[in-house]
Order: sequence, then structure tokens, then C-alpha cells
Amino acid sequence: MGRTTPTARQSIERIAESVEKMCSLMNSTDARIARDLLAKGRKRSAEISFSAIDPETGFILALLLEIEKEILSIRERT
Repeated sequence: MGRTTPTARQSIERIAESVEKMCSLMNSTDARIARDLLAKGRKRSAEISFSAIDPETGFILALLLEIEKEILSIRERT
């Protein structure tokens, strides 16, 4: 029998597909930013998979972590 529950990676890719559809409706600047955010979320897919957290929650947390890291980096430079 096959798996009926999608893996965290599959869930993340499902989120990415939905966002890509949104990107086709956005202006080019917003679409680029949305794709950059997707890349940031995908970067932490292994952590999301192994943590047993809900993939959508993990994806959002990964985005928040990456954004916070960028903010801290900017603060340190100024």
C-alpha cells in the first residue's frame, strides 16, 4: 500500500505551487520577493521534516526565522 499522508517536503512543495500561481498574478517586484521567500522556506525543509511540526506551521516559522536573521544582520551593519 502507498502512503496516504504527504511528507513534509511534499507539503512544502504544495505550498510552493500555490504561491507560484499567486506570483503569476503579481507585479514582477512582488513576484520576485515571493519567490525569494519560497527559497528561504525550502532551505529549512529538512528541519521541518525531522521536527514533526505541522509543515505549514514549520514553513511559516522558517520564513520568520530567515527574515529575522536578515533584520539582525542589517542592524549589525548600521
